[in-house]
Amino acid sequence: MKRKEKAAVDEFVALVGGKTWEPVRHKCIGKWSSGMTDYGFVIDGRITLFVSNSMAYFKKRIREWIKSIHTFEAKKDCYLRLLREQIEKDNDKAKDEKLNPVRLIDIGILSPESNSPFDFFAPYVLVEINGRRFKHQTAELSCAIMVDSLAGYLEECNCKDIYTARAVRTPDYIFCGVRFDSRDNMYKIGK
Repeated sequence: MKRKEKAAVDEFVALVGGKTWEPVRHKCIGKWSSGMTDYGFVIDGRITLFVSNSMAYFKKRIREWIKSIHTFEAKKDCYLRLLREQIEKDNDKAKDEKLNPVRLIDIGILSPESNSPFDFFAPYVLVEINGRRFKHQTAELSCAIMVDSLAGYLEECNCKDIYTARAVRTPDYIFCGVRFDSRDNMYKIGK
């Protein structure tokens, strides 16, 4: 790993509250085995993050992550406002369906308590539903926040009919036009 890649990882690790990191690499297998290698790093000996399958895009991807964190921090108040407006709409629909209202507590982009690389660095919405507090997370919501397109995502959500998320059997709340169940462990970070 070159100096520029190391400097990018140093900056990212410090930004997410890490102290140390070590590079990791694994030869690809199967149809990717022809000379391809996965590159990443382990933060504080606990969280392994995959970065790229080539060093050509390694630094660029880390810089994108850093930019996403800075953008999130700069726009957090705007995101909260947009989500509060959305939750009002969702709660009106939930009332009609006799489902629980959602209370927005906060939003975040990091879950340092998580040992999962998928949950460690994934935007989420901290909500309370019927006395249960948890970090609600879906791939679409996380992506919209990461690429600073939350307003467009919410607009798109409001153009669709309400539907129940996959594998949800007994929904009890609506978020972004989708029914979820606060009692299961799906669409959540942690338990």
